[in-house]
Amino acid sequence: MTASPDLVLHIGTGKAGSSSIQFFLRDNRDRLAERGILYPRTPGRARHVQLGLFAKSYPDLAESPEWARFKQNDPAKFRKRFRRRLLAEIEESGLSRVLLSDEVLFGASLPTLRRLAGFTEAIAGSRRLVIYLRRQDDHMVSRYGQGVKIGWVKRLDEWAHEDMSDLYDYRARLGRHRQLFSPATLAVRRFEAARFVDGSLFQDFLDAAGIDARVSDLLPVADRNRSMDGETTEFLRLLNLYRVEHENATVGLIDNRALVDRLAVASTGPTLTMPEPFLDEFMARWEASNRAVAIDFLGDRSGQLFRTPRRSKNTTTEQVLDPARLDHYLELLELPEHLEGPLRTIAEREASVR
Repeated sequence: MTASPDLVLHIGTGKAGSSSIQFFLRDNRDRLAERGILYPRTPGRARHVQLGLFAKSYPDLAESPEWARFKQNDPAKFRKRFRRRLLAEIEESGLSRVLLSDEVLFGASLPTLRRLAGFTEAIAGSRRLVIYLRRQDDHMVSRYGQGVKIGWVKRLDEWAHEDMSDLYDYRARLGRHRQLFSPATLAVRRFEAARFVDGSLFQDFLDAAGIDARVSDLLPVADRNRSMDGETTEFLRLLNLYRVEHENATVGLIDNRALVDRLAVASTGPTLTMPEPFLDEFMARWEASNRAVAIDFLGDRSGQLFRTPRRSKNTTTEQVLDPARLDHYLELLELPEHLEGPLRTIAEREASVR
């Protein structure tokens, strides 16, 4: 490589517009190249999932749904090939800036972050990390819905009581990023529409990434958010239970992507959340951390990290599926008939403990 490129690394967080940003970058790949910026294809067409897999430690790979779908048997061979192909693409592009994006990297383990930091330091002349933060209570309930999509089987009210400080203590996590990637610029942004540059997530991202471009001069993209309401989320959780109990599937490693698209279209009811008192207490845990982030990383002397109130409209705390509604979902998803009996047993069992 004749000259080390400047690197912009968008690391998330997840459930903070990452998919929309990635499809925006994918659809504008050629237009970005005209501005001297490479959004490479080697790590993935939209999300750079292979970058995350490249950086992950062996234990992290074993727990990764993306690695399970990737169907590679030799991590060392994969890493070697990925590195060679990415560096070749950067070299062949002749562009001076490279943009990489994978949202799972924000909450990655220390070994994964160390590998990523070492790799990016070796290939880049400078590094800029773009990080979006979403208020923790909204992020938590949205993250649960995402977890069910990949095979989680716990109810929200059970899972929400687990220790989440490693992810939601933003001060500690950003401090880790700053230390590991030093010297690097950390462009930390609030995931709040009222704070976006020109009211646009995409314009805000371009600004955070230091890209001199206007969204109006680029191709627009559709909203990539596929939200499911409370009932469809519960149905999918029950289907996960069936697969774990009857098909020996692994919790968290179930590929429900084909079903999620259909369920999202049919989702018209309220989305799941936790009771207000719990969410108040949940946010209170991060008050000191959030204040420090506002001051230290955003230069906001008010210490107020988030201003937008939590989402409370069209939500429910009831996570239940009436077994009588099971036929509706079996027909909607065109599932095999042999699932009906055992799935109904699970639905009746789970409904009886509410």
